Amino acid sequence: MLRVILIILAAAVLTGQTPPATPEKAPPPPAQSAPPEVDAALRARISQFYQAEVDGKFNQALQLVAEDTKDLFVGSSKPTYQTFEIKSITYSDEFATAEVMLLVTRLLPIQGFMGRPLPTKMVSRWKLENGLWCFYVDPQKDMPSSPFGSIPGMARAPVGAGGTPRPLPPMPSHLPDPSLLTTDKTSIQLKSAGPSAQQVTISNPSPWAATPTFSDPKVAGLTVTLEPLTIYPRQKAILSIRSSGDVQIPKTPITIVVKNPRTGQVIPIKVSFGNS
Repeated sequence: MLRVILIILAAAVLTGQTPPATPEKAPPPPAQSAPPEVDAALRARISQFYQAEVDGKFNQALQLVAEDTKDLFVGSSKPTYQTFEIKSITYSDEFATAEVMLLVTRLLPIQGFMGRPLPTKMVSRWKLENGLWCFYVDPQKDMPSSPFGSIPGMARAPVGAGGTPRPLPPMPSHLPDPSLLTTDKTSIQLKSAGPSAQQVTISNPSPWAATPTFSDPKVAGLTVTLEPLTIYPRQKAILSIRSSGDVQIPKTPITIVVKNPRTGQVIPIKVSFGNS
């Protein structure tokens, strides 16, 4: 009999249907509706929080995080959300806390899905703090995962037979490093005669702002500028290299070195001269 019940439940899960309730358990009481002003206030804060994450404005999102979760939020990796949608809200503690079900689309560093947003359902927890709704993490329920990504140092090793911990699998070596700046080219060519200019686009895929520096080639008639000087998450900057036309062409290519002080990354950009 037990085997038959398990088969029925498994079939219902695989087809996305809710299995029939067993007669031993009474259905849970219906959730109490929140006052309209309470619901509206929470929805506004949720939308503000996740829109800031979509825009990569994590400092703004931090202002909507509860005090007991701020350190976790600052120290965690940040997601690459593309869109979000509030699916449901369940209130508790006399409308002082809420569990929110969201549908988000996000980019995941998984081979075969690079650049393709994947829809994912997730739970987001909120509570009233000083009269305002704030996002928070429940350590008993949300660690090691949380709606804003993995929390460093909180991963748990999987347990094997007999309760013996198994080592965590290694991260694939072919995945791109999200902390590194990227460029659309690593070399440019300027005209040997007459004014000319070239540009290199620098992108920041990381969840942190970057303020790169670049070396001065110290060549008369050659100027290098970067705009903007700070590259915010998922934003770009333009490195412009211009020749006035009076540059004494060196025998070897000039190398402009772009550095990211935060990560120690070094990007050499070679500058040569030609007739094309």
